[in-house]
Amino acid sequence: MSYGRTTLRVALACALAVGLTGLAQTGGAARSSAAAAAEPGIMEPACPPPGGGSCYFEYYDDAGRRTIEFDPEVGRCYNTSSAGAVRGTNMTNRRVHLWPTSNCSGGATALVDPGFSWNDPSHHYYSFRPIR
Repeated sequence: MSYGRTTLRVALACALAVGLTGLAQTGGAARSSAAAAAEPGIMEPACPPPGGGSCYFEYYDDAGRRTIEFDPEVGRCYNTSSAGAVRGTNMTNRRVHLWPTSNCSGGATALVDPGFSWNDPSHHYYSFRPIR
């Protein structure tokens, strides 16, 4: 009797350990590379394979207005709306730099890695550029 209970307890402990290990491995994928005070995003495939979707960079201003730039070119500077961007998602296969000025002038103050979202309502970004 006690041998059967011990075997059952060991089997349950192993199953629980395997389940928790899998949960721990999937839970660490959400992080953000945006500048200070950014909230972590959810990792998703940056650029789906052909036929699987599109690549884009999307951003929102303070009022929640959404803008999407489909297939942005690497190295090209894109101005955001006149209200500036406070959050968004990088669904390209490149890192995107964010500027607090228009025309990517001065130094970039934040970056968003491929497949990550950013949320920084304390800073407005007026331009962005995908980089190599």
